[in-house]
Amino acid sequence: MKVRKILFYVFATIALAVNALIIVESCIGGDGSASQSISVSESIADVIENMFPNANIDHTSLHAAVRKIVGHFLLFGLSGIFTTLAIQMNDFLRTKFKWKNIIFIASFGLIVAATSEFIQYFTPGRYGALLDILIDFAGYLLFGGLTYLITYLIFKKHQIKQ
Repeated sequence: MKVRKILFYVFATIALAVNALIIVESCIGGDGSASQSISVSESIADVIENMFPNANIDHTSLHAAVRKIVGHFLLFGLSGIFTTLAIQMNDFLRTKFKWKNIIFIASFGLIVAATSEFIQYFTPGRYGALLDILIDFAGYLLFGGLTYLITYLIFKKHQIKQ
């Protein structure tokens, strides 16, 4: 089995797992979701306070930032990375870097972002927000775009050597 094919299956599996996690997290009620993000933000606050003993941390602001940065931007960034890698490792799509790849990758990210917020609209204690879709999609596009650019440059360099 070719290395690219193995990498495709690895990246596709991770992409499916990350995207499934996003959907599952969307289904968690408001109390459970808040509990998760509070736990993460308290851990971050502990690290900051240990590094900077005189730090005056606003835990409410930190919690809000953690929800948006970790729960939305970075999680969707992971989705963007592994979805892009899976598509780029697929022999059919990877052979040429065409706009259809970029459009497919971006469309997939927008669909997952909109779907997760749509689910939250119907989840008790949660609400779907257009701003969250934009944050999700921004993380997905930034990390997916960087991944696309890096893989493009690697494959281009590899083609020049051959």
